Amino acid sequence: MPRVFGGAPKCANCEKSVYAAEELKALQKIWHKMCFKCTHCSKKLTPGMETEHNDKPYCKNCYGKHYGPKGVGGGATAGCLTTDTEDNAVSKFKNTHESKNTVSITAQEKCYTCEKTVYAAEKLVVLNKVFHKPCVKCKACSKTMTPGEVLEHDDEIYCKTCYAQDFGPHGKV
Repeated sequence: MPRVFGGAPKCANCEKSVYAAEELKALQKIWHKMCFKCTHCSKKLTPGMETEHNDKPYCKNCYGKHYGPKGVGGGATAGCLTTDTEDNAVSKFKNTHESKNTVSITAQEKCYTCEKTVYAAEKLVVLNKVFHKPCVKCKACSKTMTPGEVLEHDDEIYCKTCYAQDFGPHGKV
């Protein structure tokens, strides 16, 4: 954060002085609130909701389009396709004999509960098993759980209440 002796820090975007009332801290830099915007589309960004590439802020849409996986969905679907560099992103759909640009599908993980493909954005690993977030449900009562609430019995997951009722001590001496 460059500072001028006795002056305010400089904005990472416009390099003008940033005073306390207009200061925004993000990406380990100081910005004017109005200067913290997507490098590509100029959409105003919210700290913590931005992505970064080459030390510049991007909205999630622009980041996905320019630096995310190439192929299906124009970069909007993450987790199933390999990425090309931006320099190689001329055409993803040419015949592979004409171009070195190829789209390859990687092996997909399946949800333990519903057995459908789990993509990175919806993946949750609980007790070394892969789930969609909404599929982490108690076997007995179907309550949706967070990873910290899950208990296991005979390779099935249960909430703490159902586990205690079904498999916990029953007061027998």
